[in-house]
Amino acid sequence: MPHRKSQPSTATQASVGARISLSLLLLFSILAIILLGVFIGRQTAAVDQRVVQYAAVATFMFGVSVGLSEILSHYRDEPMAAAATAFGMSYLLLNGLLALGAFAVLRRYPTQIFPAVKDDYFLTAVFAGFGAMAVFRSKLFTYRTDDGKDIAIGPSIVLETIFKTIDAKIDRRRATARQIRIFDQLHEIREFSGMANYIEASLFSFQNLSQEDKGQIKTILDQYRAMTAWPDTLKCMGVGFAFLNIAGDENFDQVVNNLKRFIEEQKAPLAGNPPPAV
Repeated sequence: MPHRKSQPSTATQASVGARISLSLLLLFSILAIILLGVFIGRQTAAVDQRVVQYAAVATFMFGVSVGLSEILSHYRDEPMAAAATAFGMSYLLLNGLLALGAFAVLRRYPTQIFPAVKDDYFLTAVFAGFGAMAVFRSKLFTYRTDDGKDIAIGPSIVLETIFKTIDAKIDRRRATARQIRIFDQLHEIREFSGMANYIEASLFSFQNLSQEDKGQIKTILDQYRAMTAWPDTLKCMGVGFAFLNIAGDENFDQVVNNLKRFIEEQKAPLAGNPPPAV
């Protein structure tokens, strides 16, 4: 029988992709900071060069943190995994570069835009890092067409489209990984009742889970319990997606592995009790 070459697992491929994305982000970040330092250095006294570079690095990190906070709020199950994808890194990089752009503009025109921070590099970095997205996503004015539609005029037209496209790519990449995990873990479970009860009981293992999240899971469980058209395996997968949102990958895998043991033990006859005579 010919030997089949083993293929790298999806998790391994994702890990390699995350490392490549992180390396590219760091490379582009270094290049952007160097170019910004050179640009601003032409307008600044030599004694301030190191301060400018430190402020530029801080600005970039502030901008990246803004992008990271948005990803953290969008993808609850594994937000860091979402940020580590190629598109997640692109999202962070774009936020950082926009912050650097705002920093460069503030240093180039220190008295025309925001004179209160013209002599303070740290405040300039804070304002550019955390305020760049508010400025670049702003609408200068709104134009109303003859058919009554409002069209925003300003940088938000381009940036919102770009950010929505990147965010959709992140969502699709995470959806693919989630679909693989749910199918691999749950496609063999054919007893929805036992799974629903175990998932509901496992909610008490979370110490900081809000009542809203617990109520949402219980509502979904009740909805699937009332459904008769779907097979039990499909209902198990549907509940799995909802539970994965609050559990995350590692905790989800542990709960499902325990669930499988629980179901198998429920099937086995009790020790010391012979099966009833026919």
